[in-house]
Amino acid sequence: MKKKKQLKSISGILLGRTANSSKAKAIAGFFRKCPYCAFCTHVGCTLIATFSLPYQHRWWLSSIQKHPQETVGLDRAEVFFAKRIEVSSLWKAGAVKPHLKKAPCGADCQKCPVYRKKCPGCIATKYYSG
Repeated sequence: MKKKKQLKSISGILLGRTANSSKAKAIAGFFRKCPYCAFCTHVGCTLIATFSLPYQHRWWLSSIQKHPQETVGLDRAEVFFAKRIEVSSLWKAGAVKPHLKKAPCGADCQKCPVYRKKCPGCIATKYYSG
């Protein structure tokens, strides 16, 4: 049996702030569905999430810090990339099958402006080209 090529991964931490706790709770629910998300919670207006994703997707997490409102609805965000700690996610564990029409978070890859230009699509969708 041919072994799958293992992509180099990176672990990231996202800290974000919203105007109210109900918005933070909704954003946490959004991220919990993501195959790259290892853990996500909120405490009041603060969102805390950890991710394990392909190194080539580092731009995706960084874009949340640069454009928090436009990307996921946060008022402010900071992203940190771990150097010595690695977390696991459904993607990292190899438990994601590309069969959905829309990403688990609700995003439609076909309508996304960066699909195919910068992003191969969500790994959980049939549009994934990575």
